[in-house]
Amino acid sequence: MNVPNAPMSLYGFADACSDFDRRHPHWSAVMSRLWDAMNLAFSRKQVMDTQIEKFVYFYGNLVAEDFMEIFLMAANGYGYGAMKLLRSMYEHTVTLRYLHDHPDELQAFFDFDRVQQYKLMKPIFETFGENSVLSSGIVEDTERRYKEVKDKFMVKSCKSKTCDERRVGHTWSKLDFVSMAKTTGAIGTLIVPGYFIPLRHAHSTLRAMMDRLERRDEHLGFERELQPHEADQALMTAHNCILVALEVQDERFKIPGLKPAIENCVRDWALIWSPESLTELEAPVDPRSPT
Repeated sequence: MNVPNAPMSLYGFADACSDFDRRHPHWSAVMSRLWDAMNLAFSRKQVMDTQIEKFVYFYGNLVAEDFMEIFLMAANGYGYGAMKLLRSMYEHTVTLRYLHDHPDELQAFFDFDRVQQYKLMKPIFETFGENSVLSSGIVEDTERRYKEVKDKFMVKSCKSKTCDERRVGHTWSKLDFVSMAKTTGAIGTLIVPGYFIPLRHAHSTLRAMMDRLERRDEHLGFERELQPHEADQALMTAHNCILVALEVQDERFKIPGLKPAIENCVRDWALIWSPESLTELEAPVDPRSPT
């Protein structure tokens, strides 16, 4: 309901957004075409008969939301904030690409949620007490579901060849994340800007603080200015990630019009991030034309 004479609230940094537009004068048109492609991929009714289809569609939506969050941070100049969000988006994108290519491992991804829910109970009990938050029914169900799958995730707990000690592993896959990323093609080559550099800001590290320090007049202080360079770096990698998510949707569902829309978006990426190699956008392909 509209409230008469209600004051308008505006949050964000208008100057930072204007600076973003000056750095990327084509962004409005590029974002419009990207938004159209995202709508083609994710704003539709889709009959999905298999688990992998449901996963690809809904996890792709998650990546799309990640992108919009990063864009909001980057356009307002919060470069390090965008970096922190990029860490999650990149992992989501690699996981989406990997499981699309290896649907036989999807059940392990699903089952590991039971392990994570079980592990979550311990800090809950330590913080609130065993009988203060979770009902006995929830505890029993979580333990039962964990026991049904835990043997799938057992790994050796020591390096000796003669050691038989085993424990539940830390991940659903037999591959560590970096190894998994290397199997995913082009998105795997972005492991440094998409994973390792953002990790320094998403985790508790010395570098997270050091990157924000400045020296002026022989005094050390905390840099409170916005970070347009880091914002652009994060958004550039996030732009790559959303293109991969769209490609996965096209490969899985063969959505009419999506392939040429993605081709336009790929050219748009070059227009924004590689102006020295592409100064004018080619005439866009009509997404309604046959592929």
